[in-house]
Amino acid sequence: MSALEKAVTSWLEKRPYLEEVAAFALACESVLAGGKVITELPKNLDDVKEKIGQGKPLLLSDIDFNISDTAGENLLMLAKLKDEAKLPDDLKAQADKLSSLSLDDAKKVVQSVISGDNESFSSIAAVCGIKEDILEYFAWVSIKKSLSGIKEALENIISENQYNAEVCPVCGEQAGTAFFKHTKRGRQRFLHCDHCGTDWAYKRIGCPYCGNNDQKKMSIKDSQDETDMRIDLCHKCMSYIKTYIGDDELNAGREGWASIHLDILMKETGFKPKGCLVKPE
Repeated sequence: MSALEKAVTSWLEKRPYLEEVAAFALACESVLAGGKVITELPKNLDDVKEKIGQGKPLLLSDIDFNISDTAGENLLMLAKLKDEAKLPDDLKAQADKLSSLSLDDAKKVVQSVISGDNESFSSIAAVCGIKEDILEYFAWVSIKKSLSGIKEALENIISENQYNAEVCPVCGEQAGTAFFKHTKRGRQRFLHCDHCGTDWAYKRIGCPYCGNNDQKKMSIKDSQDETDMRIDLCHKCMSYIKTYIGDDELNAGREGWASIHLDILMKETGFKPKGCLVKPE
């Protein structure tokens, strides 16, 4: 059993209502178990450090991580989800449509979601008949798998350069969730990118979306049914971020789908989530 499977199993013991959405995450993990992984950082690490210091997301810079080729191949592998018995038929049908993509098209999908080229992305999605939100999820899962081999190394460089901006230092997306972790500096607050999986330290008090640090314009919402999570509200930009506050570092709480029930709780409040891949219907 993989670390993710253990974390998900433990998470579901108290939250069996998340089994369906968890099945999707685990199915992707299973299908991509033998997927392509980038194992080496670019040779010129000074360029990497410089971009991080400048606040320039690495995948949006001129540094070549070979991400399109690697993640493109992983994206095509997700067509195997059509054979996953625990997934809904409509989702399996969507995955099956990945078989109609060429490797070049798969690479273009990866490139378009990273760069934010909506026109190119929508065009490919229309041709193969895949719903855009599903194809986007498939693409980011593929990217996340590709980066998993250098995740720890990148996060060490990010930490050493004391990066603490609001957007992900690797892919440039907004944080999906937050969590606390014990470090040499004490119990620090970290942000988690729901898209590429990167974690980075962030100031303990402050909105990770608009930078607001006025405590009078922030509040915390707790849920009696969810003692391991809280919701941090920003009244300036009317956003919220779900935060794992437990001590168990082997948990699924930092993944956006694992607290989608809190998104449902917040749906009619006027506050909006920013950064999670899986959103409540």
